[in-house]
Amino acid sequence: MTQNIFEAATLIPQSGRMKLLDRVIKPSQKELQAETAVTETWPLAESGAVSALLCIELVAQAISALSTWRRGEGTLPRPGLLVGIKESQLFCRTLSIGTEITVTVEELYHLGNYAVFAGRVTSGSSLLCTATLQVMEPEEEGYLYLLKERTSRLVEKERED
Repeated sequence: MTQNIFEAATLIPQSGRMKLLDRVIKPSQKELQAETAVTETWPLAESGAVSALLCIELVAQAISALSTWRRGEGTLPRPGLLVGIKESQLFCRTLSIGTEITVTVEELYHLGNYAVFAGRVTSGSSLLCTATLQVMEPEEEGYLYLLKERTSRLVEKERED
């Protein structure tokens, strides 16, 4: 049986140091699995490890990848909002550089552009994190307009200060 494997960079809006996922496998309408390896370029990297808090971001990026994949081939990733962490458990403090990670997300329910997902972050047979995240994917035009407007105001305020 052939697996669908996609480069994560084509499915998530994050780039540079914030692009944490490497590939997406087994996407379906309600769930997705992603894989990556911890590198020294990740945010919060220090002394050969990164903070396990990045597990929350890994789950959020997997949700973003699922959203893009569901919209169909050739669709560009859109920014979304992590609006809440309903619950989360971290089972370690740090992730060592080189650790191979699997992230699994499953949509629990959605209403309009609001959704709740359950996520699991594992390395081999070790459970690193579980999280239930609330996300929104606002209408692109209005959301991007508000972001640009807010950024312009912040830049203008910095110039005044």
